[in-house]
Amino acid sequence: MQKTHKPDRRIQRTRQALRKALLELIKEKGYDSISVEEITQRADLGRATFYLHYKDKEDLLVDVFSEMAKERSRTLSEIPFSAWIPDWGTTDPINENNPVPPPLMVFRHVAENSDIYRILLKSEKADRIVERIRKIITQSITEFMQTKVESDPIPILFTVPIDLLAAYYSGAILSFVDWWLEQELSYSPEEMTRMFQRLIFPNANAP
Repeated sequence: MQKTHKPDRRIQRTRQALRKALLELIKEKGYDSISVEEITQRADLGRATFYLHYKDKEDLLVDVFSEMAKERSRTLSEIPFSAWIPDWGTTDPINENNPVPPPLMVFRHVAENSDIYRILLKSEKADRIVERIRKIITQSITEFMQTKVESDPIPILFTVPIDLLAAYYSGAILSFVDWWLEQELSYSPEEMTRMFQRLIFPNANAP
């Protein structure tokens, strides 16, 4: 029987300290002016330790996003597929009496972490970073859908390849978030959710 290897706790602690240091510094002074030395000083680690885990601060920033994506994916995997599709027939599905729609959770997360998303999607190296982000999102959605195939299947999962669906949704989410940031978050997460649902689920009974 093949043994499964658990992640080294020391590695986890080190990366967590570096991620935490980067986020703190971003809030204090923005991303562009931060140096690797400042990150390691804040994390109380040496520069050599930093380069054992990341090649530069961009690599660390993408790892921060990867951890956020994994956390969101775990949370969303506990929600049934039916919660994704709005029922516009009788009432607005976004209200305190209904369960929180998963897209709303996503847009609220973006709003709460808008500084990080602006850096990721609007930096000078955005093209390269966005491609890495797209792969992370696609992988997270693929894993999410594979879980649903076994626990909470819907018919479309048996007619369209999972990796195609994941690519479709990751592209849609990134486009929505990118546009929203360009609008300076002038729409609320609730409004973004309604627009997302209407475009992604065009067959829903929208008013």
